[in-house]
Amino acid sequence: MKLIFSFSFFALSSLSAKAAEEVQEDTYEYDLLVSELTGYGSPFLKGSSVVFTAKSDARYIGIAFDFEDFKQIHSFRLKKVYDIEGEVSNSFFFYILDLPKDIDEITYRLVVDGLWTTDPLNKNTVYNPSTGLTLSKLSLNRVKVPETEIRKADSSASNNGVVHFVYKGKAGQHIRLGGTFTNWDSWIYELTETEPGVYHIDLPLPPGTYYYAFYNGVISMVDTSNPERGYTADGKVASVITVK
Repeated sequence: MKLIFSFSFFALSSLSAKAAEEVQEDTYEYDLLVSELTGYGSPFLKGSSVVFTAKSDARYIGIAFDFEDFKQIHSFRLKKVYDIEGEVSNSFFFYILDLPKDIDEITYRLVVDGLWTTDPLNKNTVYNPSTGLTLSKLSLNRVKVPETEIRKADSSASNNGVVHFVYKGKAGQHIRLGGTFTNWDSWIYELTETEPGVYHIDLPLPPGTYYYAFYNGVISMVDTSNPERGYTADGKVASVITVK
């Protein structure tokens, strides 16, 4: 996560006086995906996420990816499935990858109890001659997922860009937008639900860098489709977008 800092006196004094209060991250889609997992199997694509699973006969399982040059190991989590009597009927490891943009194929390796290996649940492998390693391979047929992005203004005479804000969560909510462009008034703009759980609003903004968040009632949330984050003047973490 890339942080952009606002170097104002108030921001610095606020951060030095107390720990920054973060805008909440909406984990609804992640939690829903975890709840739907019932066992281990081949890795699969779900929306903008890839789900990896493994048997629970190891103490530790991690995964490393080519787009990170295999420098970071991400730990799997253990899920237990219970029967109607509350007894554990099944257990397995899982890891959910929030897929980076513009990646249609990934190679990866697992580390199982300290030993590197290919994924036994993925039969597709590729040999890397530069490293002499055999890697697991996953090709993705990605469908474009709605996300916050900057679009061109309708009129060529306008110097503004149109920011297409997107929020994804539960259906039937009233999602609002607030930021530095509204002086953090979150009651000016409300997003429109265009399909169940997907909310949009187009806002013309002049060139500049803007801090913003989505609001549901009194709860504020960062934009999960935009990885850019920054500290506001009162020490909170918000999403950041730059219109050029």
